[in-house]
Amino acid sequence: MAELASRERNLLLVVALATFHTAALIVALVLVLYATGALPSVLSSLSTIAGLALFSALWMTTVWSAHRTLRGAFTATLRTSLPVRTMIERATWNGGVNGVAFLAFMGLILAISSAINGALGIVVFGALFFATLGAVAAFLLGCLFGLLFVAIDIALVTATRAILDDSSKRLT
Repeated sequence: MAELASRERNLLLVVALATFHTAALIVALVLVLYATGALPSVLSSLSTIAGLALFSALWMTTVWSAHRTLRGAFTATLRTSLPVRTMIERATWNGGVNGVAFLAFMGLILAISSAINGALGIVVFGALFFATLGAVAAFLLGCLFGLLFVAIDIALVTATRAILDDSSKRLT
């Protein structure tokens, strides 16, 4: 029973951190698009359904990646049970895989959206880009974001543990 409760807490931690990662990535993307002046054209060319599908794909791949990275990383008391080096290696690899997986979903979603709108030429050109240069860039960006987010995750969990430890000392 205690193992099930610990597993549920770890899943809640993974989903919470992955949702934070997804929101941070979306905010960063919107800020970059706004700063470059490309936000209005991107938003006008993106349908609500395609936008929701893209967000869902990013969230789903990020939860999957965070689960693979943080599996067994923390005990029920939020103590780190894995060496930091192992977590960094996992985060780098899984971040890269997450980048490629999201790129594949994005390509599929945008291809379906373009096919519905009748722009099949864009679909063929986009498929070539996604299959070659896009995959390499997505893997490298995913590795970079994986490293960034594992550092943030460790800091957040450490701060949370310190707050909880301090609160428990004050109550006794």
